[in-house]
Amino acid sequence: MIQGIDNIGICVHDLTRSVQFYETLGFKQTFANDRGVTLTLGGLKLFVFPTRQAAPPAVAREFTLFDNPPGIDHLSFQVDDVDAMYAELTRKGLTFGVAPADQAWGARIAALKDPDGNNVYLLKWLARH
Repeated sequence: MIQGIDNIGICVHDLTRSVQFYETLGFKQTFANDRGVTLTLGGLKLFVFPTRQAAPPAVAREFTLFDNPPGIDHLSFQVDDVDAMYAELTRKGLTFGVAPADQAWGARIAALKDPDGNNVYLLKWLARH
């Protein structure tokens, strides 16, 4: 029986750059070896590992969900205050593609891309879900 998700694996071009990005979001490095780095934040665990391909093709993903190719589309991180986190991360040098805004489907979000172009959302539900 599945009990939950243990970790999310993210294959990256530049391990150091990607680890720094997720650390900027608040993740802490909890384990590293020659295969990759485990980053944790609360109950979340990411395993970030380098590709062995010389020049892997980039998958273009837009912040609008339904025009994207099949596959895992994004990571959504629930936050207490989208605007405060947006301001903090912007001060730390991260660039957002979508500024904080309420969505018709019931959440306030801001969106950015990780170093490999994966969509990352900061999300706060406006109503209880």
